Amino acid sequence: METSVLVVDDSAVVRRIIKELLERYEYRVLLAKDGEEALAIYRREDVHVVITDLEMPKMNGLELCWLIRADDDQHRTFTILMTTDADSQRRIEAFDAGADEFLTKPIDLPMLRARVRAGERITRTHRVMADLLNTDYLTGVMNRRHFMERLERAHDGAARHSAPPLALAMFDIDHFKAINDTHGHSNGDLALKRFAENCAALVPEGGFLGRLGGEEFGMVLPAGDLEATVAGLERIRESTAALTTVTADGVGFQFTVSVGVCLAPGAESVAALLARADEALYFAKRSGRNRTVVCGTDGVVLKARFYVM
Repeated sequence: METSVLVVDDSAVVRRIIKELLERYEYRVLLAKDGEEALAIYRREDVHVVITDLEMPKMNGLELCWLIRADDDQHRTFTILMTTDADSQRRIEAFDAGADEFLTKPIDLPMLRARVRAGERITRTHRVMADLLNTDYLTGVMNRRHFMERLERAHDGAARHSAPPLALAMFDIDHFKAINDTHGHSNGDLALKRFAENCAALVPEGGFLGRLGGEEFGMVLPAGDLEATVAGLERIRESTAALTTVTADGVGFQFTVSVGVCLAPGAESVAALLARADEALYFAKRSGRNRTVVCGTDGVVLKARFYVM
């Protein structure tokens, strides 16, 4: 995977010199002239290493490092702070703000390249570890802990920044115990993998999927248009029913999934959102399975689509 380096300096000359150096070694280089622009790029792009000047207009390097570290609790980005000030107190402030390395201007370019290489190695290690910690071992989608963290952030972002509304969908594979009893637990695991692969391929842009436990999965997705949201979930439900899972003995079997959905206005808590989605899922299971049920935050069913096999 290509390594991305974000270079932040209010001097166009410094940006150009560092860019030319790093591009010689096949790094993907992104440029920003101040901290505000850099933070926007960082939040939009997958950045491995940030090289930032200390003194800049609008937002200085210390503030930028602090905000990056606040966003990056798993240390997926390595930050290098540059300054003409060699004062030790400045270095202490930089490290306290979350900087990983400190270089004094004028920059020793071979040393800078060496620090970038070190940062690249460190972030790649952290990313591998984070992926292991965040991924469900069986299905390859987010595990419950990471899904809940992402849900909290998405809900908080929608509430604070007036972002488009989101929805929480919960999926439960129907009669999963019967699958295990009939075909064995290894083939039950295979069914979970098949569902996760199919569902992951249909997650809309801006959404994410996780395994909540057992045969239950959760998806967060944009919900600006209720009809489009339900239509997308219906594609998942219908395509699940069309899947054929083949055992090691060559026996094929099929299964269906029930879906419960809750829309999330910004004022609602995550706990209430989960409870409402769970109510909708329970309604779908109780009323015959293999269907999608959408409810509002007050528990009222807004839309129920019943499909009989």
